Amino acid sequence: MWITDFCNIDSITQSTGDTITSISGTGTFYSFGLIRTSSSHQETVNASLENGTVFYQGETVTYFAKLEQAKRNILKTLAQSQKLAIVVEDNNGSLFYLGQTYGCFISAGTSVTGKNLGDAAGYNLTFQYLEPNPMNQLAGSLDSVASSMTVESCSC
Repeated sequence: MWITDFCNIDSITQSTGDTITSISGTGTFYSFGLIRTSSSHQETVNASLENGTVFYQGETVTYFAKLEQAKRNILKTLAQSQKLAIVVEDNNGSLFYLGQTYGCFISAGTSVTGKNLGDAAGYNLTFQYLEPNPMNQLAGSLDSVASSMTVESCSC
């Protein structure tokens, strides 16, 4: 998972099939290594026949392992932002850009510790977006698509 502030994105270029071929901007996409089976993403189509409208609501539920002060500070800053740009990777290795028009935001979160030695200790965060179009896939790696930006390598 890679996250940057939405205002770091200047423009997005898409192919005729809407695949994202280029992301231009400044700043850094920060990398967050997530435990493989601990996070999920779901996008729901919301349609109203009465109003003739359609929009897409996405929800990414994440778990960041280990309670650490540095991680806490980064997550606190993210939670205060109203507009984030997020790229997620699915289990097939495909990358998807979330919040392309209006950005993503943190809608919920908890810090957890368990009673037993093997219990989880970390942060649960839910990122959401409301968009006029479904999420789009990147044409390649984030490094190649966002070549004008700094992309942190995943340290997982």
